[in-house]
Amino acid sequence: MQILSILAFVLIVITAMAILVFRDWRIVSAALLLQYLGAFAMVTQSWPVEIAVIKLIVGWMATAAISLTYFRRENVSLFAETPSSFIFRSLIGLLTILVVFISAPRLQANVFPELDLLVLQSGLMLIGLSLMQLGTTQDPFLTVVGLLSVLSGFEVIYAGLELSSLLTGLLAIVNLGLSLVGVYFIIKVGDNVSLSTKEDEEEDQ
Repeated sequence: MQILSILAFVLIVITAMAILVFRDWRIVSAALLLQYLGAFAMVTQSWPVEIAVIKLIVGWMATAAISLTYFRRENVSLFAETPSSFIFRSLIGLLTILVVFISAPRLQANVFPELDLLVLQSGLMLIGLSLMQLGTTQDPFLTVVGLLSVLSGFEVIYAGLELSSLLTGLLAIVNLGLSLVGVYFIIKVGDNVSLSTKEDEEEDQ
């Protein structure tokens, strides 16, 4: 079980960093799918598999909803990427990882003594890196991905503290609702961009 926890932790860190650093929606979507798999493996350390699998299914459904919606407006680029912004996001990601590694043992000793250190670190990694993601983007797709990751980090930590079927169901509803809100804004922004492009083309003619 310890090996599974370590593998899940490594997967969570890699995918959270990929979501923060990259802006290609294909990479972000694939990373989010794998991130939910890592979170599921981490949650199974504390919860029965039949309850933990709800998180995996709901996460994959939310990812599919926002990714397929974004696929329909694939011709719309996210941002004009520059090497400096890529390096900046990489550096703040590494700094966040360092802060989590330094602060997690003290938090475990003083605040969460009953929580496994790897579980706490996994949740803090998801929350910390996702907050950095939210602070470096205005795109609705990436914003929703960041919010879903923050919720995932909270669920990982909460799973290690208590088992609640009611809260599990409520969090599942929140995740699905958040994905639907993301779908709405992705479509709305895509329509606005398409309308602006058409107006510019008509003016040029």
